[in-house]
Amino acid sequence: MKIILKKDNLLNALKAVKGIVNSKGAYPILSAVLIETISMDRIKVSATDLNLSIVYTAIADVQKEGKIAVSAKVMEEVITKLPDNKDILIEQNEETKVLIIKSEKTKYEIITLNSEDYPTIPYDETRVSEDEKQFEILTKDLNKAIKQTAFSAVQNEVSGVLTGVCFTINENILETVATDGNRLTRSRIPINSRGENITFICTSKTLSEVSRLVSLVDDKMVKFSIISNKIVFKFENIIFHSSLIDGTYPRYQQLIPTTNEKIAIIDREKLINTIDRVSVMVNNRTNIMKFNFEDSLLEISTDTPEAGSAKENIDIEYTSENLLIAFNYKYVLDVLRNIQNEKIRIEMSTNLSATVIKPEDLEETEAGEDYLCLIMPVQVR
Repeated sequence: MKIILKKDNLLNALKAVKGIVNSKGAYPILSAVLIETISMDRIKVSATDLNLSIVYTAIADVQKEGKIAVSAKVMEEVITKLPDNKDILIEQNEETKVLIIKSEKTKYEIITLNSEDYPTIPYDETRVSEDEKQFEILTKDLNKAIKQTAFSAVQNEVSGVLTGVCFTINENILETVATDGNRLTRSRIPINSRGENITFICTSKTLSEVSRLVSLVDDKMVKFSIISNKIVFKFENIIFHSSLIDGTYPRYQQLIPTTNEKIAIIDREKLINTIDRVSVMVNNRTNIMKFNFEDSLLEISTDTPEAGSAKENIDIEYTSENLLIAFNYKYVLDVLRNIQNEKIRIEMSTNLSATVIKPEDLEETEAGEDYLCLIMPVQVR
């Protein structure tokens, strides 16, 4: 193989695929990226951990076709060190299999791995199978849905479907839901479903990687397809494959209360800052914080026998009867930091029933509210 290309073209490719490179696994080949020519003016750079796969296409002057497998870490470090805005020559010695990288007066020789040992990664920009369901969505909307829900999923890998986010597409509305049993987040955004309706569960790792890729591209739209038990995201220069989670997601709809009669309207930023200050004295084992709602006033407090106590009052809009309720304060902060609106709305019933937090001036879609978070209180002692 012999190619010439710009530093940024290759570096962007390496940055895109490195998120799933398995540098500490049992299979050394998975610590490598596969660089392969696909035409006389394009190459593809691929990485996989066997569950996730990324293929990035880049422009290059291909002088001799071929493919190489080389350490992702070493390759990125080498390319980063080369002069900016200069051409890079990449060539493999056919006899020794050593990879030669040259740019101006700099030369590297890198030991490669056997490219034939690299796992096969599906790649086809145009093929559409009969059982493939295709969708298209604004990139910013998909990223927003991920950030607003994925944090509520179970964070270990042994809890099955609850480690993922449930996607339901119905009548051009994408609903994403995640829960760990103590909290639940739901987002609804418009999508071009092309008449397709479907439900599937995406792993949190997959969605974290999608968010990372979104930060690297300028694409306004992203396409994704469901093929058997796989999801494929297609950006302009990136194709990302991932396995879906098998199983049935819990019936979460019946968990969301619709008759919470106690309503509080609060400035989001002020609430975040108040919770942050009071949290200095929280018990780090339980993270319990008390919220005492009275007429136009919210008192937030905590106490820890071995450390001390803290309390602070904040003005709110609230006219219902007094209510003392306690939460894991980290759950409350998680949702507040994923709402961009100036004010939030807290809907409550009793000190032990599910509480709903949502934007106060949220924009409604055809399916209703576009975002809410449900948090289960803890018993006040």
